[in-house]
Amino acid sequence: MKPIVREQGALTAHYARYRAQLCQADGLLDERLRGGRMERVSFAALSRSYDLLLLDAFGVLNRGREAIAGAGAAVERLNRAGRPWVVLSNNGSQSPERLTRQLHDLGLAVRPSEVLTSGLTVRPFIAHSPWHDLPYYLIGTDDSAAAYAPEPGRLCVNHRAGEGWRAARYILLCSNRDYYGSLAQQRVEGLLEAQRLPVIVVNPDLVTRDATGALSVVAGYTAAEWHERYHPPWVGLGKPFSPLYALARHRFPGIAPDRCLMVGDTLDTDILGGAAQGMATCLTLSGSCAGEEETIETLCIERGICPDFIVQSIAT
Repeated sequence: MKPIVREQGALTAHYARYRAQLCQADGLLDERLRGGRMERVSFAALSRSYDLLLLDAFGVLNRGREAIAGAGAAVERLNRAGRPWVVLSNNGSQSPERLTRQLHDLGLAVRPSEVLTSGLTVRPFIAHSPWHDLPYYLIGTDDSAAAYAPEPGRLCVNHRAGEGWRAARYILLCSNRDYYGSLAQQRVEGLLEAQRLPVIVVNPDLVTRDATGALSVVAGYTAAEWHERYHPPWVGLGKPFSPLYALARHRFPGIAPDRCLMVGDTLDTDILGGAAQGMATCLTLSGSCAGEEETIETLCIERGICPDFIVQSIAT
């Protein structure tokens, strides 16, 4: 059974590690993060000021099985205007095709070519890493294996007979949906305790809000637990880390970072990651920050992550 997170504040220390790591790599990032104007604007007007829009999915386009009110019309406006945009999602559990179908079912006119997931970074990243062609233990779904994992039939040790799973040389963490209380949890924690294997974190998000508003832990939370307990080396592929943004830059090579607008509902992944890439950032109050309209500026200053713009939602 997944752990229960009672309040967002309990996650602050985990997210602070992301900020510290990125600021250590870029000595000017701390100043940029604290210098965001937090200007309250209309998204419709703001979207016309940039050459590429990168939209998070959960909290910007949808909340679970419901579309954000007005998000479908906002997407249609972007399409009619011919404005380049993509969904940039920390999703390692669903293929882009499945995610596209789900968004379509919610009335969101999104094409597969407009969906970039952190799962899509796995194969190219591994191919150019020290772990190329090494066996790994996969924590994820069937979609994770089929859509994202490198040569799962040959290199994924999960289903090897006997003790063959002990041959893993790194952990590929895509989704913790069925992890807690499973045989996988026993095996992986045994591997980490014995060898401190490297961990590749495809989805660095810590939590998401379920239909009841409760904080449900996702893959990044599991990685944070491993970090505290076993101290393994790890690499993040999704937001706020660079591989997913590099995928977007490769898709639109002629657009400079300062002409891109990262739109998301989470300070510690969407806004932090966009700023680290030199992009303009826009925080929506339609997802994880819903209900924080009166205090959001104070929260941003306390966290040291101030977006350039704040909107109620992309419907405005």
